[in-house]
Amino acid sequence: MIRKKNPFNQCHLWLFVLLLLSSCSLMKEDRSDCPDCRNPLRVKLRYDYNTMRANMFLDHVEEATVYVVDPETNAIIDFQTSRNTAESKPLREASFGFNFEELPAGNYRLYASARSAADAAISVSELGIAESIRDLTYTLPTSTPAQRLDTVWNTLQPVDVYLPEKEPAEATIGLMRLTNDLNVMIFRRDNPLDNDYERYDVTVTDEHSQLAYDNESTASGSVTYRPFAAWTTETYVEDVNSSIQHVIAERNAHYDFSLFRLINSKDTRHNPRFIIRNHETGHTIVNIDLCYYLALARNAYEIQNYSPQEYLDREYDYRLDFGIEGSGPEETWKYVTISINVLSWAIRIQNEEL
Repeated sequence: MIRKKNPFNQCHLWLFVLLLLSSCSLMKEDRSDCPDCRNPLRVKLRYDYNTMRANMFLDHVEEATVYVVDPETNAIIDFQTSRNTAESKPLREASFGFNFEELPAGNYRLYASARSAADAAISVSELGIAESIRDLTYTLPTSTPAQRLDTVWNTLQPVDVYLPEKEPAEATIGLMRLTNDLNVMIFRRDNPLDNDYERYDVTVTDEHSQLAYDNESTASGSVTYRPFAAWTTETYVEDVNSSIQHVIAERNAHYDFSLFRLINSKDTRHNPRFIIRNHETGHTIVNIDLCYYLALARNAYEIQNYSPQEYLDREYDYRLDFGIEGSGPEETWKYVTISINVLSWAIRIQNEEL
């Protein structure tokens, strides 16, 4: 038998393998159309620091800014702002995030700020590249707040992130709401018809007119909140013994407030005060520590074991109902009911001074 020699011997095989490997090394993947590959740092925002522990970012926030900061100097390296408009609502999309494309590899610290309206009552400082994140402030209007404040959020805790060389990274910043809604109802137990919203001057006094990047107060001074809305409601009952089918049984006074962050100070003398005065006589009917009474409602979430300050930062929708009796210098409150509407929960507190 005669065998023919195979010209493609082992030497040629190794040469072919080497050529194949070198050709592979010259091949590069084109990622120019891949947003996740092109953007080395992607940042998302989340607002679940509330009593419902649900992420409400998509439903509540209309404008947001993310700051990329040098953790050593606190200087802003880069920032981006996005907002909803009538034509486009990017913050409503579940996939929304901020993409930072030009950052070199290294360590960064992330902050965020957000609000519910562009034409806002609360002033938020505008910062640029190389400015310090410590200069970020939230300031109340210089005039006495008697309007509904826009909702604003700040960073709950800054997020540290390491961006590898030529590799993407992701981070999520949690937000904390800095504004609150308070609804107050006043009813009279002894004379339910002798009542309307003009009978009382209802105010909240506080000492905090500005908050810093870390959510702490940076300016002390007298702040007086007045209701941005006030009205009277009437309750009717049927009177079978009268020619009038329905008669007024009671009148209740209502007031709506917008408040800045409620800070529960160790020295309670610096806590916000809730005050009701008789408009005609000037007599003070109610003067209470607002933080103390509102924080009593945290018992509705007993399993969470909230501290007073954590509860005040998580909750933002409060209701107080005051039962008032007497006249002249004897006019006073008998009890207050603190309610949480979403839980149908309420607690009634007697006036211990009586």
